[in-house]
Amino acid sequence: MDLRQIAVAAAVAILSAVFVILLIDLVYKEPQWNDYCKEDFGPRAKPIPVEPPECATYGISQEHQKCLEEGGVPKFEYDAVGCIVFEKCDFCNKDYDAVRKVYTRNVFIIAGVIGVIAIFSGTLWKIEFLASGLMFGGIILLFYATMRYFHDADKFLRVIIIFAELLLVLWIGYKKLYKSEEKKKQKKK
Repeated sequence: MDLRQIAVAAAVAILSAVFVILLIDLVYKEPQWNDYCKEDFGPRAKPIPVEPPECATYGISQEHQKCLEEGGVPKFEYDAVGCIVFEKCDFCNKDYDAVRKVYTRNVFIIAGVIGVIAIFSGTLWKIEFLASGLMFGGIILLFYATMRYFHDADKFLRVIIIFAELLLVLWIGYKKLYKSEEKKKQKKK
């Protein structure tokens, strides 16, 4: 490939991957923390008073401890004296995290499938530099999909995902690079 073909292949790879990523973002909205948790951390948030010395805060209450064990965030109020009192357990973070995990899994599946389709399509094209761009765009999509989901996948699934992607890249190397080199050598003979 000459320099122009390499430039076009790189542009196809980058632009096709960015296009799919932006299309997924347009069609499939990412859950936002503010949709689940209604904390006000801005300048109008309720000021936190200084707890007076007569408050006997010697540790975590049972309700507070139970809230933490269940994955909630303890919310507090102040009594008439100004002492901190457990008010309720807020599970908005837990709810948000559950929805976010489903979202990242779905983005992984969507981007991964499109990436694999791009890779296989690239192996079928006859125009070598465009095929290479499409394949590398698929690899970029696989990398993006994996990074989005990697934190939420369990350890066993991480190993399976990386192994499958490694096999795919080895197959690409064999199919496109090794086989095409063999064909070139045979044509020269």
